[in-house]
Amino acid sequence: MVPYTLPRFVRAKRLANGGVGFYWELTSYYRRLGCSIPGEPLGNDYRTACGADGNGGRAAALNALFDEWRAIRAGEPIEGLVKFGTIHWLFREYKQTKAYLEKVSKRSRRDYERTMLLVADMVTKNGDRIGDRSVKSITPVSADKIYDRIVAGPRGLRPRQGEKVVGLCARAWSVVRRLYPEVFDEMSRIRGAE
Repeated sequence: MVPYTLPRFVRAKRLANGGVGFYWELTSYYRRLGCSIPGEPLGNDYRTACGADGNGGRAAALNALFDEWRAIRAGEPIEGLVKFGTIHWLFREYKQTKAYLEKVSKRSRRDYERTMLLVADMVTKNGDRIGDRSVKSITPVSADKIYDRIVAGPRGLRPRQGEKVVGLCARAWSVVRRLYPEVFDEMSRIRGAE
């Protein structure tokens, strides 16, 4: 049906309109082992779904996430990969969603990237970076502390920067929480329903 190479866990399905849709679906074997990465439709454009040669697109990102899960499960050290469920992971996943790709102009993306790095690279009192912390560890109190540090700034008050951080983080949190509800704490799900 499809004259292209399909990446792992990707299947092609004939659509009612005669076109082909691509889907990333983890096998039930890995679901039983506890992998919670949800399957998702990749669209009907091969390049967007799988890249030009079957080694890219959204499928590559999902397969990298799966490889990370499998390596963590096997106890292997993860170098260079973003750990699943962290703030870095939250921003990475957000940047791959339609909410980001279709709503944030290419001109604005550099500013969004700087704002995400501002939050993720912030060093805590314990010496670790916020980006390496799990999304569950960011409570309303810790979010307020992050906001206060950003507004204080190294050269004086910068309330506009604080507003940008709050808006961007809230949007990323909302979009990614909808895709991975099991990663977020119960309170964030309750707040999201309000």
